[in-house]
Amino acid sequence: MKSFLRTRFCSLSVIFFLLCTLSVKAGDDVVRPHQFDLAKLVRASVNFLGGNAGKAEVLLEKLKNRQTDRICVCEIMELQNANAQFSNVAVLAEKTNNGDMGKGYKVAERQITQEKKQMKAQFFDDIKVNARIAVATDCLSLYIKLRQETTGLKLYDILDADTRSEVK
Repeated sequence: MKSFLRTRFCSLSVIFFLLCTLSVKAGDDVVRPHQFDLAKLVRASVNFLGGNAGKAEVLLEKLKNRQTDRICVCEIMELQNANAQFSNVAVLAEKTNNGDMGKGYKVAERQITQEKKQMKAQFFDDIKVNARIAVATDCLSLYIKLRQETTGLKLYDILDADTRSEVK
């Protein structure tokens, strides 16, 4: 008797599932990732929860400006030792922008210079810098953009100039 009820329940569940899937239609509208609007989601969430709309605007402003709170310095180089030669190798250093961008760039450049000294002392005989780039963005975004523009670009490291500069 138990197996008969179990079989009936499973068959009814399958039939119900099939009816539900056949009756669901997406319609003419198609959801695309670029249709997602973070600002609308945050505002709707704040309104739904009965929160302060001013705080939502502050949060949205921080999200818009989050790329400019970082400074990234990049050097693209050619590295050579007795066994091999590597071209288009990127070393990046990222620093938090505390308002003094000039100082931030210098700290990040200093970190790359120290890393190049270590690379030369331990791994490579010759290091030749082909390009230097300094921008107000995070290093991952810069690397992705450079990788799209430059074929064969290799990432050596993304240095955190905040923690490395505080150690001394």
